[in-house]
Amino acid sequence: MPSRPLFRRPAVLLVAALVAVAAVVSLLGRITGGSDVVKPVTLANAGGAEAYPSFSPDGKQLAYSARLVKGQPYHIFVRTLPNGARRQLTTADAGDVAPAWSPDGASIAFLRVTGDGAACMTLPAAGGPERKIADCAAVGADQTEPAVSWTPDSRSLVVAAPGPNGAAALAVVSAAGGVPKTITTPPEGSLGDATPAVSPDGKTVAFVRGAADDNQDIFTCALTGGDPQRLTFDGRGVRGLAWTPDGSHLVYAGHRMGTWRLWRLTAAGGSPRDLGFARDHAQYPAVSPLGGQIAYTDNPTVSAIWRAPLGVENAESTPFLQSAGREAAPSISPDGKSVADISDQSGTDQIWVGDVERHRRTQLTHFEPGAFPGYPRWSPDGETILFDLRTSDVSEVDTIPAAGGTPQRVVLNASAASWSHDGKSVYYQSRGEIYRAQADGSGATAITTRGGAQPSESLDGKYVYYLRQGAIWRVPVAGGDEEAAIQSDRGYIVGGAKLTAKGAYYVEWAGMRRRPAGRGRGMAFNSAPMTLSFYDFATQKTTPVFQADMMDFSGVAIDPQAKYLLYSGSDESETNLMLARGFK
Repeated sequence: MPSRPLFRRPAVLLVAALVAVAAVVSLLGRITGGSDVVKPVTLANAGGAEAYPSFSPDGKQLAYSARLVKGQPYHIFVRTLPNGARRQLTTADAGDVAPAWSPDGASIAFLRVTGDGAACMTLPAAGGPERKIADCAAVGADQTEPAVSWTPDSRSLVVAAPGPNGAAALAVVSAAGGVPKTITTPPEGSLGDATPAVSPDGKTVAFVRGAADDNQDIFTCALTGGDPQRLTFDGRGVRGLAWTPDGSHLVYAGHRMGTWRLWRLTAAGGSPRDLGFARDHAQYPAVSPLGGQIAYTDNPTVSAIWRAPLGVENAESTPFLQSAGREAAPSISPDGKSVADISDQSGTDQIWVGDVERHRRTQLTHFEPGAFPGYPRWSPDGETILFDLRTSDVSEVDTIPAAGGTPQRVVLNASAASWSHDGKSVYYQSRGEIYRAQADGSGATAITTRGGAQPSESLDGKYVYYLRQGAIWRVPVAGGDEEAAIQSDRGYIVGGAKLTAKGAYYVEWAGMRRRPAGRGRGMAFNSAPMTLSFYDFATQKTTPVFQADMMDFSGVAIDPQAKYLLYSGSDESETNLMLARGFK
């Protein structure tokens, strides 16, 4: 009797199927880059916060920044991997962050942030005298985004320097010092270019460009300058950027899918791929020049909603909403009795609603993983909540009954929406402009032509106030003349206006101060806390009313009676260094 064909035998079919599955798994592992990675381990920490790793050329040592005591400045340290004792290299009364080890192993460059600005510094890797190379721009809400990268010959550095239009721009400067040569020109209204990373062949610079800390993308340009190429189109936060040793990919930390994760991106762009082993609070990755190792910062930040009285000198804030997760973006109901915010205490970002006495909180939305609500806003009658909803590809504006129910889409490709004073219309930002539409999303019309974000209608229904180029602008509700309404003489306005009948509250950051015209130095960056200020419509004067080091400027709410404010801020922010081996 003839035997069965080989591939019709059950046992052989089973083996073949298992082999096929294993091949697919292996392939997927190679695609994500994390299949052979040993589980990341936390490097021994002698206390405090450690961040911004940078490998020595031979991969045997790690330079990084560390803060031994909370509230004290960061300094540069070096340690032998994996368990060597740390050695402190800098001791100045300044914030020394984001070190970059030179390819020849002789020097370490870093960013020094002081009350007078920021500078690119270098010092011998073995320790020794420091030298200032160039003025730099301290970029980001915490002013500590990486700003220095070496060229492969160790003779030059690419730095984020004050640009001609005020925003940070990338420039090439000799390692011996000298006049930086600008190679990028960020668009008007941008926060600028930061996080430079020179490719292993020295021909290309990757960098991060953004309109805000949570609206960034990755670009590349030639080391000699020229038109940049945009690689990502996420419009989301990026924290750290590194090349793989062969120059084929970039590794970065991106705020996608609700958490800070490590992603791999081809040098030509395309769809980023999750590395798979750093999915919670991973930031600032560094890849060993010889391959096989990746280090990053683990930042287990827990945020809470804080409350502080208004009109009280030297007011202190107290925790208002706390959970095991993140609390952000508070919004107070028109009657002052309820608060909505974004919380991930149930495992995913959802809208929660509770009374101001904190007796009861209810989860209002139940989105599946991969959908991220944000910026809840109460309707004038308190019955409906307007909010952003983002997925991996789309941003839209939705509504949901404040008492619970099914979300309804209002408009696609929009964000940062708010209500008109009568609840019949909504305003939102889309494609860089401010739009007005009916409450159901119909009849949308652009009311600005020069750019804007975070719109809010005045209580008299005459104007829409919005954020543009670090100032508050306004335009008639039907469109028309766009004019600067509030400009900070102490810094840079970093959030939209919170309007009352008498004036506007807004958050400004004195960490971004324009230098006097004519000096050609663009913008300097002074370390300072976030400040909530009040602009009086009658007197046209501004008064600072509250300061906080940990204030998230995107999440501030004012009580309808202007008796107190709520804001989201860091409740705990200690960081560790993680090391993973087997990275390809």
